[in-house]
Formats: sequence, structure tokens, C-alpha cells
Amino acid sequence: MLLLANASDYAANPFSQSEKQNGVSLLMRGDTMKNRKILAICLITVLALGLVGCSCSNNGKSSSSSSTSSSSKYNPLDYVTLGQYEGVEVQLKKSDYEVTDDKVKEKMKEMCGSDNTFEADPDKKVVTQDSIVNVDYVGSMNGEPFSGGSAQNVWIDVKGNKDAEKGTKYIDGFTNGISGARVGTQAAYNVTFPENYGNSDLAGKEVVFTFTINSIAKDKSDELTDDYVKSHSNYQSVKELRDAATAELTTELQKQKEDDIKSKVTEKVVSNATVKSLPEDAVNKQVDQYMKYYEKRYASNSGMTLEKVIQTNYGQSLDEFKQQVKEQVEEQMKTQIVFEAIAEDQKMTVDEEGFNAYVNKLASENGFTSLDTMYKNYSDGEDSNAGEEYLKTIYLCNKALDYCISKANVIEV
Repeated sequence: MLLLANASDYAANPFSQSEKQNGVSLLMRGDTMKNRKILAICLITVLALGLVGCSCSNNGKSSSSSSTSSSSKYNPLDYVTLGQYEGVEVQLKKSDYEVTDDKVKEKMKEMCGSDNTFEADPDKKVVTQDSIVNVDYVGSMNGEPFSGGSAQNVWIDVKGNKDAEKGTKYIDGFTNGISGARVGTQAAYNVTFPENYGNSDLAGKEVVFTFTINSIAKDKSDELTDDYVKSHSNYQSVKELRDAATAELTTELQKQKEDDIKSKVTEKVVSNATVKSLPEDAVNKQVDQYMKYYEKRYASNSGMTLEKVIQTNYGQSLDEFKQQVKEQVEEQMKTQIVFEAIAEDQKMTVDEEGFNAYVNKLASENGFTSLDTMYKNYSDGEDSNAGEEYLKTIYLCNKALDYCISKANVIEV
């Protein structure tokens, strides 16, 4: 989980995260592809957040005599009025993390390479909540089809609200009206785009999707055999595969639960706080470091000027691109500075032992050959000291987040 990642960075596209499907252009996440690329690259500078947790003791305060205080050159409490961050209440859906037979079966198929291809069952005539259904669909607003809102011959997982072949999620409600429809007929119903949807022409708008039900897939739940498992995996039987799948799924769901708690606590704590302003020097420094990093990595290697690279890739001027980067940095920094303020409020420090464990694990898990190389990666590609200071700030933010999680009231419903 990226502490500073945009909370809405899921499949904003109602259809899939692919840009094209069956030759039909689909809506892309964010306003345009260029915005999505900028966000993805911009997150290079905040990748450390959440990748490696840090243990907090003594209510998050360090007792190490070799510790140092916050690496920030400003007092975050000057910029933030903290709200409630201890005892925040978050809710989880218990069933999301339960190891069920259906989930184990899907995991087994995944582990032995069972492909996501489907065959129509001529005996199935009515779509059920558990169906995999082949459809054509058209999205329209005010009676007119909108760009990217149509596709043909798509296999949809009704229950999972996702593309059955690619696994990509749809916006909430996209598959709600398909259940009960008959093969050969149409189903039309209203779907509302999320308020935070990247395309402003569709954000928060109610549209009509009309589905033509082409066919329903055959049930593949019993397709795995011992012979198939032996030839498609490292396991010798269906039972052996099932045991391994159950263990792996249990670990994955526990990790997902931990990530969801982090995400929900982060969102609640930040929403309870008021960010009065941001330290302009710190914002500009991050923007400048990012631009230098981008120039070194992309412009220098291409033999073009940075302005030419941006014009070619994004169709923007250098100033427009930099302004967009600044807006992303500011948005991310609002979350960062809230947790910096909590660390300051709790008198947390960067303890040498904990920080060393943090950065060494971070370097190992992300393939950096040395700490110096990693530190440079988190600055402008050259200044390892700046990168180290940045990661100290992120380390403190993680300690503050861990503290908030330890005090949170997590309710499973």
C-alpha cells in the first residue's frame, strides 16, 4: 500500500484497465493516458511509503540514544491542525478476507496455469449472480452513445463485477442489472460513475448501459484433474495443489486485510486533519528533484531535450507538465505532512537501528544494489543525502501510521 498513492487509483475505467479491448477503444483511468503516466512516474518519489512497515514500541516513541529527530526542515505542526488520530473507527467486510471454497478453486486454477478462456453452454439460458456471461454493451448519456463506452464479445464475471478474462474491475454497479436476463435478449439500466472518476464529462454522471446477452459460459469448477495438475504445475495431485492454494490464499488475504486497514486508517486520519498550507520550499524541492530525475532518465537517454520528450509523450509544454507534477506532489504531500505532524506530536524519532533495518529491507525487496543507489533514486538521481533524508521522513510517517493503526478501532461486519 502506498501511503501517498491517490485513493481513487483503482480501475476508474468502468470496463477494464486495458486501453483497447476487441478493437474498441475504452475509457482510460484518469483524464487521459498522459495524466496516468505522470501519476505513475511521480509516485517514484514516494514509493517508499508502506512498502516496508516499521515496528513501534513505547507508543511509537523511540528509546534509542542514537536516534535523531524528524528530518523535516520545517515544523509540520505549523501547517497542520490535527484532528482525531487515536481510536479512529474503520470498518471491514469480514467476508472479503475469508478463505472460501470458491476462492480456493480460483487460486488453484491460477497456480496451475488454467487459462481464463470460456466456452458457451447452449443449455444455459438465464444469467445468474454467479454466471460468466458473454455480452455486447453500449453506454449512452442523454440518449447518445459516449466515446469508449461500447464493446463486443466481452466475457463478464457478474458476481465479481470484472472482466472475466483479464480480471480487471468495473465501476460499482456495472454488472448489477445483468442477473436474470435471458440469452438473446437485452438488459438496460442506469449506472452512476464515481464522483472522483478521471473523465470530468462522466464523473458523477448517470448513464445507461445496454447489454446484449450473447451466451453463458460452461461451469469450469470441476475441470482440474490429477493429470492436469501434474502437467501444468509443480504439484502431483489436486489435493496437494488445494493445500498449497489454501495456504497461499490465507497469506494473501491476511496481507490484503492489513493493507486495507492501512488505507482506511490513512483516509480517516487525513480527513480528520486540516492542512492549512504546505511548505512551499519543500514542495518546490520535490518538484525540482522529480524534473531532474525525469530529465536524466528519459531525456538524456533519448538524445532529446526534456521539453521535446514531454511534447512527444504528453502533448504538453514544459510549464504545463511541471504544473501538473506540482499538483500531484501537493496532493501527495497533504497526506505526508499529516503523518509528519502526528510523528512530531508524539515526539517520534528516527532510531538508527530501526531505520537501517527499514532501508536495507526496502533496498533488498526493490532490487537496489546499494543504499547509496537507492538514496539517489529517491532524490534527483544524484544527491544520495537528499534521498536518505527523504526516506527518514517516510520512515517517520510509517511509524506514525503504525501508531494510528495500533490505536484504531477496527470493526469487521
